[in-house]
Amino acid sequence: MDAEDIKQRVSEFPYWYHRIELAPGVVTPGFHLEPLWDHLRSVRDRVDYRDKVVLDIASFDGMFAFEAEKKGAKTVVAADCLYRSFSNFLFCKQVLNSRAVPYYNVSPYRLTERLDVYFDEQYVGQEEDRRFDIVQHFGLLYHLRDPMLSLSQARSVLKTGGKLIIETDVVLNTSESFMLFNGLPNAARVRDNYSVWWAPTRACLIEMLESTLFKVEEASYSEFLFTPPASDAGRASTAQREALRRDKKSYDIGRGAVVATAIGPGDRNEKFEKELTRTFRNPGLDLRRMGWE
Repeated sequence: MDAEDIKQRVSEFPYWYHRIELAPGVVTPGFHLEPLWDHLRSVRDRVDYRDKVVLDIASFDGMFAFEAEKKGAKTVVAADCLYRSFSNFLFCKQVLNSRAVPYYNVSPYRLTERLDVYFDEQYVGQEEDRRFDIVQHFGLLYHLRDPMLSLSQARSVLKTGGKLIIETDVVLNTSESFMLFNGLPNAARVRDNYSVWWAPTRACLIEMLESTLFKVEEASYSEFLFTPPASDAGRASTAQREALRRDKKSYDIGRGAVVATAIGPGDRNEKFEKELTRTFRNPGLDLRRMGWE
């Protein structure tokens, strides 16, 4: 397709989230969230993607999956459970001649179960460890009612030594460790958005990762004050101010991103590891997939 054909096809899609350059001068009409995405990229670019196997969770239109390819990834798997954007992804994949593999029926809570067809497709004489070198966990944690379960699943699909890059809403103006609950429908402490559940503080995010068998690269952590797009900013900030006034609190909400490395058995306190691997009460870690049986 030439540029005019691509423009015409892009206009036929009812919804775009990402702004993806498909040809010189042809960009999909997603949200103008460049400050958020550029901040994320500044942390992501600390990680070497060359010849790596990458999982992009909550891939949406696929912008960061396609960028992983451009950064030299050998294999990219794009996972989501939002069919609203699946056709967008397939169209971009075709135009960009991408080799990214889409799995758009995969929940972030069930990575090891739903990606079994990827992990277990082994051929005689070609057996390999198909766990991932890099997991991209972008713009997702605060949308999850059970965020620790998602982190455990992300750890389960990583090779020991693999990298998790995570980006999320965070509470900025405190050194305490806590997770701020959005509290909808009766409050809006984080965002006036019914798909938002939490915002951890920096200390809390780091401790959540370290308690899920990661070693956080603290020097990689970066955060900034983030205001939603103009169409939502007034409504969101008013609702948040009212909620926090009732709590007699004042928090700045921004975005934070950090890189963490998957650690192996014995790298944490033995008693803690024993408790964490009691998966009947701490679900999420797939010990078989991790090779920790």
